[in-house]
Amino acid sequence: MKEFPPFRLDTVNQCLWRRKDNGEEERILLRPKPFAVLRCLVDHAGRLVTQNELLDAVWSDTHVQPDVLKRHVLEVRNALGDDPRQPVFIETLPRRGYQFVAHVREDASLEASELARPEQGKLVGRQRALGELRGYFRRVLAGQRQVIFVTGEPGIGKTALADEFQRQTGAEAVVVRSARGQCVEGYGDKEAYYPMLEAIGKLCRRPGGDSVVRILASHAPTWLVQFPALVTREQRETLHRELLGATRERMLREIAEALETIAAASPLVLILEDLQWVDPSTVDLISAAARGRAPAKLMLLGTYRPMEVSISEHPLKQVKLDLLVHHLCHEIALQPLGESDIAEFMGAETQGAHLPPGLARLVHRHTEGNPLFMVAALEHMTQRGFLARENERWQLNVPLEEIDLEVPENLRAMIEAQIENLSREEQRALEVASVSGVSFTGNINATAASGNEEQFEDLCENLSRRQHLVRWVGSRQFPDGTVSQRYEFAHALYREVFYRRQAPGRRAKLHLSIGLRLEEIYAGNESAVAAELADHFEHASDWPRTVKYLRLAADLARRRYAHGEALAILQRAAGFVRRLPEPEAVTCEIEVLEQLGISYIALIDIRGALETYQALVALAARNGLIDVQVRALLEMVLPAAWTSTELSLETSERALELSARQDDPLMRTRTRARCLQSRAMAGAWGREDAESARKAMAEIERRCDRFTIAKHRVVFAFLQSYSSQYREAHRSGTDGFSVLLEQDDVNPYLGMLCQIHNYLVPRNLMFLGEWGQALKEVQATSGLCQKNGNHARGQTARMTRAWVHLHAMDYRGVVAICEAIFASVRIPQAVRLWHILTGTAKAALGDHDSALDHLMNARAQMDRQPLMDDWDQIMPLQAGLVELWLAKGDLLRAHDEAARFLEVALATEERTYQGLACEANARVALAGTDWTRAQEYIEKGLSTVEGYEVPLASWRVHGTAAALYERANKDDSAEKHREISRATIMELANSLAPEDPLRTTFLASGPVRRALDRA
Repeated sequence: MKEFPPFRLDTVNQCLWRRKDNGEEERILLRPKPFAVLRCLVDHAGRLVTQNELLDAVWSDTHVQPDVLKRHVLEVRNALGDDPRQPVFIETLPRRGYQFVAHVREDASLEASELARPEQGKLVGRQRALGELRGYFRRVLAGQRQVIFVTGEPGIGKTALADEFQRQTGAEAVVVRSARGQCVEGYGDKEAYYPMLEAIGKLCRRPGGDSVVRILASHAPTWLVQFPALVTREQRETLHRELLGATRERMLREIAEALETIAAASPLVLILEDLQWVDPSTVDLISAAARGRAPAKLMLLGTYRPMEVSISEHPLKQVKLDLLVHHLCHEIALQPLGESDIAEFMGAETQGAHLPPGLARLVHRHTEGNPLFMVAALEHMTQRGFLARENERWQLNVPLEEIDLEVPENLRAMIEAQIENLSREEQRALEVASVSGVSFTGNINATAASGNEEQFEDLCENLSRRQHLVRWVGSRQFPDGTVSQRYEFAHALYREVFYRRQAPGRRAKLHLSIGLRLEEIYAGNESAVAAELADHFEHASDWPRTVKYLRLAADLARRRYAHGEALAILQRAAGFVRRLPEPEAVTCEIEVLEQLGISYIALIDIRGALETYQALVALAARNGLIDVQVRALLEMVLPAAWTSTELSLETSERALELSARQDDPLMRTRTRARCLQSRAMAGAWGREDAESARKAMAEIERRCDRFTIAKHRVVFAFLQSYSSQYREAHRSGTDGFSVLLEQDDVNPYLGMLCQIHNYLVPRNLMFLGEWGQALKEVQATSGLCQKNGNHARGQTARMTRAWVHLHAMDYRGVVAICEAIFASVRIPQAVRLWHILTGTAKAALGDHDSALDHLMNARAQMDRQPLMDDWDQIMPLQAGLVELWLAKGDLLRAHDEAARFLEVALATEERTYQGLACEANARVALAGTDWTRAQEYIEKGLSTVEGYEVPLASWRVHGTAAALYERANKDDSAEKHREISRATIMELANSLAPEDPLRTTFLASGPVRRALDRA
């Protein structure tokens, strides 16, 4: 907002505010074009703005004559009361243009929509409550965060108290940021964080909002992306990569940090109204903010009706009780006004004049001290002629006992009586408005009211000036750039009465009309109002559209990492699917089930995911939809793998069998590629499968779009990596993933692809011997996982670091890393790898008993519950057992474990482990002086690694070959292999920085030192 006294230019609400002599603010509306002229002049205050500049700025797409501009400038001058002969605001420079000459400054006060609340008279009976709020605010100024709930029945004055408190904090000597968010009935189960996003959006739009945007960018990117208009394309590309794998916990942690940072510059007061309609995610946010331990000048003030929160399943009920028990929040329960309070209010209305005897008692008895009822009752009595204000005095026109008989007995009946005093046109307009909710706009409601927008807004404007029923609260800008005035009912009860007094059939028709209008206005951007659309079409019994927009609302919840809410919304949508006609019902049910599967996987609900995909497979089979059936089976592979390798392979095989019946040859190819890749992940594949997968990938590369190719590349990199094509795998995965990140809208499956990519990148680098880069990738992934709250993936990243240290022979480092993460290792696959790494390191350190316990523990787990990647982990397990038995001098067991090592390695295409297995068998033979057998194994090892970039095996195989050939007096051969071993060792060492302790440890290890010394 820009201020040039006594005016404020409110660009948010497209109007002017003029401060009157008594301090009140008067709103002045301008038509859109004159307002645009004024805004352009104010934005360039102090300099000449030429006629051409103004024409280009205001009529960029239309040719108009300069006379049109003159008329608009005249309209602006009239609004400002400016005399062109002695201008205070706009000076005309003949034949050149105009200059805004008044001093302009940014005004960081409240938004006009919040200043627009009309005076409700003196706030009486609330001094104690207001004093409590002021006391809590003093604690805020001292750096003590505060969470306060103001509770009470409808009409008791919760909002009036919050208004007065906000007004008083705005008048503090210190600058106070404040904003409000409104929970909306019907949206609480559909839109996560709705009121907080509204409040944060207001903070971003106000003067000084740029600093809030910068804080969101640095502290809360998960929140910044919820405001697409605030994100540049460069930021979007960066955020896509960073936010993949983000969690609900991260979003909560980030907003808590952001609010603390915003409050560091100046105290921050956030008011969240009508929490009886709050969504679960916002409840979690309130809880997180209350539990923060760092000092913060932050206040969260929430209002709600306690009767509606008392139900057992309400999300706020238990959280608030827990916060109260731990002294982390306060409650101010508003009580009805007393007779003396009512007398004080009525006295204030007439500048302290005496009241007719018994009048305050009568009003108190009828209204039971409810402030809203009190105001309505006084209006009713005045309108009926029972009571009048003459010469600033209340005047009784009839005896009190007659009034007693005429005044309605409850608040709803009183509101009905007020409504009856409106014209039929006004009643109809507000009935239509009530269908939109507490807040409404002319652009949306005029069509349903069978009138044009201007007439509808004029009617609402007149009502807002002379009634307590509705008030103007600013404007709303729509996607097409049009702006419409916003109004709201003065209290939610007014809206409820207007809504309930209509017949259900009429309400349904109005919901449909308003829904269709919203759908038209937001065409192409429906997700922005998905919850609103779903609510309208549900009440209109338009089940296809209800399901459509519930699905969009669920997608929006997923984007906010509120997977639980997404799941609940989709389950609700599934109930409406049953009301659709059969052909349409099948299509909708498929779409809902597919989204449900994604949500269950995101929540790692294995049973829910399996049951959902099984239901989807059965539905597709009943309707002969082979492509859908195959797609469901492919998505079911992942949750099946969490259960057992056998179920995962069975699911993949079913998809592969069904693919033969797919009509599209390219779809058959894509299915075959996915199935072969799934089998590779489970270890059940061979050279023929690998070759088939390569051919399928080549066809996909030729025939598919670049984003489809990219998705397949990321998964195909897995097969390449486990075929010892580490360099190609790294290139495929990195290139493919970079393409996927170009998408403006991140695909919901990208989270899984991200996990595959983040696992393979350091693995490929490790096996390529690029240890320094591998450790950098691990560190980046660990940091991102910690930020995201993705602890499971963080464990895997840290164990990859331990794995690099194991290959670099830093055994103490391995044990230290593993001990540091022991308490957080929970996933079965991670537990097994933890035991393998710890056991192998301890064997090398001479702690043989402990090493044996760890390694046998891993084997027992594999035997007890086979899992998808056991085939991969069993190779390092066997390597560790061979080294343990060799260290203990038990050659018989070493021989058996070495033979098993080679057997499991040869069952794969993993050349690194095949080479290591051959070398291990050779060393076992050497230890038993079986020179012939040792030479057979080492020659097999040499042929295995030849032509492959496998440095982890190469330096060992060539080093042992050099020792064997040296013993056989084949010095030339020995020297050749020794040189290869030495060069490979130095490449490994040089991948680390010269000052890296890991490099020193590796070069100082026994096997490496012997290889280098002999060279």
